[in-house]
Amino acid sequence: MRRAVFRTPLLDALVYFHRERLTARGRYLLWTTVAFALLGLDALRSQAFLLFAAAAGVLMVALLFTAWPCPRARFECALPARATAGRPVRVRATVESTSRQILPHLRLSFPRPRRGAHAVIVSPQESFLGAGRGAATEAWVELLAPRRGRYEIPGPRLRVTDPLRLAAGNSLRRPDQVLLAYPRFYRLEDFEVPVGRRYQPGGIPLSSNTGDAIEFLGTREYREGDAVRNIHWRSWARCGEPVVKEYQEEYFCRIAILLDTYAPRRPRAAETRAFEAAISMVASVADFFSRSEHIVDLLAAGPDLYEVSAGRSLAYLENILDVLACLEPSPDPPFQTLGPVLFEKLARITTVVAVLQDWDEPREAFLRQVKALGTAVRVIIVHEGPTARDLAAAPADLGEISRMTPADVEQALLAGGG
Repeated sequence: MRRAVFRTPLLDALVYFHRERLTARGRYLLWTTVAFALLGLDALRSQAFLLFAAAAGVLMVALLFTAWPCPRARFECALPARATAGRPVRVRATVESTSRQILPHLRLSFPRPRRGAHAVIVSPQESFLGAGRGAATEAWVELLAPRRGRYEIPGPRLRVTDPLRLAAGNSLRRPDQVLLAYPRFYRLEDFEVPVGRRYQPGGIPLSSNTGDAIEFLGTREYREGDAVRNIHWRSWARCGEPVVKEYQEEYFCRIAILLDTYAPRRPRAAETRAFEAAISMVASVADFFSRSEHIVDLLAAGPDLYEVSAGRSLAYLENILDVLACLEPSPDPPFQTLGPVLFEKLARITTVVAVLQDWDEPREAFLRQVKALGTAVRVIIVHEGPTARDLAAAPADLGEISRMTPADVEQALLAGGG
């Protein structure tokens, strides 16, 4: 159990001043001054107090600039809302002076997040630039989320510094930003699953017109990307503007990607790697189906069933990755407690792609129930070491079962640039 850190408002203010109002070289000069002060305590034996006086004098002059007002400048820096874990994102900041004077000594910095929060790595942590009137000055920084998750990025600050760039004044700041770091995934060029077509009551509105049973709903105005074959020529002639026919499909392929979220309360390093590799595998499969004509649902099996449903020809991949970015492991085995609500959903699914972290009797029994619904099954097991139950004894009628280790997923990520 961690001990509580003794904190006071005064201590917090000093830490903030040290981090934000002093530059890197200013902090170096401060601690050099402290060292000279300690060495010069005995003035009869050492002349270090002269160095202390010189360093302290420079530092005191620089500290006067901490009372400097905010720079009169136009400051823009758009932070991203989404990124991929382990992949740096370049961010551009622009500064333009709004006064008649040139601002030659400016400091752009990213404050550290609150204590205990996940931190995005910013490089460089601070940048120095100048700004003139009528021409924007650019500065580039890289943001790197070390792992998937939700990050709070404090807004960047722009301050005026002294000519030696030791201390900075009051700041112009941009708003704080929440960044979702997606799990790493790679591009699957081929992924075979048993598919069919199942009747969907009510159909999926606004789905692509490629089915074998469609119902005419009406007409609407033409949108960029609509097929020419769907143009309703009589309505166009009557309205004077392009009009297209809109359909609703009753039969189509619907695929569910089911993720096993179980992990012990105190997982070992290998189990943590397997969980992250399973999430990367789900993201890769979802990316593959985002380029196809299938309707895809994401089901994360845990104490709470997370469900993301999206129609074909829609940008659903971001919705799935948003859930995967913040998904936490479940300490309770989910396949023993899944109720009839899930099976009611799976009864409307054509194919289930199950990404599991082990193979045992509850998981096999669950997939048997899914198979009994008339749903095809494709199983991917991401596991380190031997499984709880021998895969060689798995029944052949369940469908294709493949196995990957976290090292296999990592190798695929490196090969695919994920």
